[in-house]
Amino acid sequence: MTFAITIPYMDSLIALPGGQITAFIAILVILALAFEIILSILLKILGFIVGKTKTTLDDRVLKVLGAYLPAISIVTSLWISLEAVYPGMVISGNMGEFDIYVIAMLAIGGFLISSLADAVLLWYGVELRPRKKPVRDAEIFPFVRNVVKIAIIIVFIVFILQRLGFDTTAIITGLGIGGLAVALALQDTLANFFGGVHILVDKPFKEEDYIKMDALEGTVKQIGWRTTRLLTPSGNEIIVPNSKLAGSALENYSSPNELSGVTYTVGVDYKEDMDSVEKLITETLHKTAKKTGMIDETSIWVRFDSFGDYSLNFKFGYFVKGYIHRFAVLKEMNRELFYAFKKNKVNIPFPVRVIYNEKK
Repeated sequence: MTFAITIPYMDSLIALPGGQITAFIAILVILALAFEIILSILLKILGFIVGKTKTTLDDRVLKVLGAYLPAISIVTSLWISLEAVYPGMVISGNMGEFDIYVIAMLAIGGFLISSLADAVLLWYGVELRPRKKPVRDAEIFPFVRNVVKIAIIIVFIVFILQRLGFDTTAIITGLGIGGLAVALALQDTLANFFGGVHILVDKPFKEEDYIKMDALEGTVKQIGWRTTRLLTPSGNEIIVPNSKLAGSALENYSSPNELSGVTYTVGVDYKEDMDSVEKLITETLHKTAKKTGMIDETSIWVRFDSFGDYSLNFKFGYFVKGYIHRFAVLKEMNRELFYAFKKNKVNIPFPVRVIYNEKK
């Protein structure tokens, strides 16, 4: 393919000593310098813009572009110079300058796209999946990153072979069958990987949140690219596949805030004064709140609830600061309430059966 590229003062350049070679070198140098200046200005502007954003993804993408754009500009300058000075030049066989230019751009494009994909995966591993201690980029799921980069480069190699005139039907068929086999073999792994992406992007929970799903509950200690680790109240670690978490309904006790409401019931004897008992329970709740520091005092409530078979039932509740602390707070609450009832001679009844014998 031949392009009619016109360069100003071409005749004057060819008239210089060395003729076409001098003109070719002069045009190449001028274009390379012009592209370098334009790229420098463009990258500085983009660097200023991405520096204002909170995410590091645009910084990583800009860094990759900054590494490959100079090569693209040099190859483009070389092609324009050849087309301007030697139009219709045949390099080998039926291949001209444009064919070589396309092949070179495909090679650069393959590495560029693979580097961009790697940058996105690194951003996912560093920013979306925050770690408690810094790690090197090489430690962030290297297997997945290498597979992605190799797959992209293989695709571009096929494009280059097609451009060179090779029959790639067998290669494409083999890659398709191989890709299907790999996809089936890694079906669970891929499901867990994208489940992890869903969790980290959608953020239904985050590390240190307390969640409950079916019979599982615990504090989220680590969200990995394949599994999530939970620490149960008993101190055991549960490893849950991300695909299960992403596809299940769960309850997050740490969202939208750390306050979790709890409700309990206590019964007293029918002979007790309801108003006095309600006041006593309220005072005990506030006392426990000040003692533990784990109760939101503004959330405390007490009310008479029902007439039981053998007791007057009162319900009370409050918001505890951190769902996982509810057991420790309840322990202290029961202790204080027991001694408050004992001190004020409030009787907690127990079931009594009265049997009447009828005389005949």
